[in-house]
Amino acid sequence: MKRVFDPVQFSDNAQRPNCKMIELKLSQGAKPAHGGMLPRAKISAAIAEARGLAFPPTDDCNSPARHSAFDTPEGMMQFIAQLRELSGGKPVGFKLCVGKPEEFAALVRAMLSTGIVPDFVTVDGAEGGTGAAPPEFSNSVGMPMAEGLTLVHAILTGAALRNRIRVVAAGKVLTGFSLVRTLAMGADTCNAARAMLFALGCIQSHK
Repeated sequence: MKRVFDPVQFSDNAQRPNCKMIELKLSQGAKPAHGGMLPRAKISAAIAEARGLAFPPTDDCNSPARHSAFDTPEGMMQFIAQLRELSGGKPVGFKLCVGKPEEFAALVRAMLSTGIVPDFVTVDGAEGGTGAAPPEFSNSVGMPMAEGLTLVHAILTGAALRNRIRVVAAGKVLTGFSLVRTLAMGADTCNAARAMLFALGCIQSHK
């Protein structure tokens, strides 16, 4: 059964007070071009409700590697505008691990042609992610965070969009030094989760 975007369900979830922003995931360092898989054991009643799944779960939740709501950069910008409206004006952005520079350039061109600009872009490095990542992917696919961040910062600056878009960076930001270094390279904000997840006892890292 193919699941499709449900505007009503999204609006109900997005307008909850504990939802602060919307992030559209194109890819992440752990698994670029690879859909997500949430094991059945991790599907709680709250997760099932938010994702529209049966509870108690009977199977793992497999997310596809592509979106069904759009298939072009321009379509993606229109979808971002739709998400912003359905969420009541909450910040909307997208996350990606940069693969080919021209693909991000195409997204920026779509921003300029449609006039629709995301509130933020999250740049994930190929070295990022949790222990759930296939080692072949985390070791071999996608740009490291430093290279991806430099590219995104430069292209947005060249398109005169950098002052309108916050850049978030992620990819083994483990210490105070790595955080300051990432901010100095052009990020406005850093995501740092991997070290904390492992310290707390990530199920996959135990395996």
